[in-house]
Amino acid sequence: MAVPMSAPAKILFLGLKDCSYSERAYELLRLAGMDTQRLLSGARGEALPARVRCWQGDYILCFRSYFILPKALIDRAHIAAINFHPAPPDYPGSGCVNLALYDGAKTYGVTAHVMNEKVDNGPIIHCRRFPIFPQDTVSTLLARTLHESFGLFCDVVNGLFESGADYLRLMMERATGERWAGSAHKISEIDRLQRIGMGCSREQLERIIRATYTDKFRPFIELHDYRFVLEHPFPACVRQDRSEGAVS
Repeated sequence: MAVPMSAPAKILFLGLKDCSYSERAYELLRLAGMDTQRLLSGARGEALPARVRCWQGDYILCFRSYFILPKALIDRAHIAAINFHPAPPDYPGSGCVNLALYDGAKTYGVTAHVMNEKVDNGPIIHCRRFPIFPQDTVSTLLARTLHESFGLFCDVVNGLFESGADYLRLMMERATGERWAGSAHKISEIDRLQRIGMGCSREQLERIIRATYTDKFRPFIELHDYRFVLEHPFPACVRQDRSEGAVS
């Protein structure tokens, strides 16, 4: 039987503001009795506060955070700095849900990995995979991804509580078949994907809509300095059928 840590691990937890999953993740660390400093980000490009640059401890746990950590801070985690990436290793970087839907991928996943100076590049601890359903949208796939990310966070924290660095070594040995697929994607790729070209085929258009349409962000066409934004993700004929109850 694994023996829990004799002394509380010192944790720097990086989460997301106004995120229920980040709150639950922090609560788990608190319940485990870990000595946790919490830092929440609110937006992409937000600067890392100077007060944490001199932090030192056992683990950095990065869960849904937008902060980019300098190598000097990563190295201050004496055992490991761990990131919970909301995608499988096939999709490093940003905009991964969008790209998987655009590619027509059949499976997706979430990945825990050791951090280094590059984005989504370090040794993989574990990847938890799950299916992408034919009717999945950005919103539905993202919702399942967040749920699975939190489940993976719980598993890793439990493993660290019980076995510490031994747990990490064992998991990385088991994950030797997992590999990052190239360089990290950037959110600018999704911005470009949302812009529909005038010569776009119907098949291409439907892929773009599935991959980029949300209530907040929508694909568009630009013509003569005007921008035409997609109002609804379904063709007019389908919307009419739905209003008449023909489509459940």
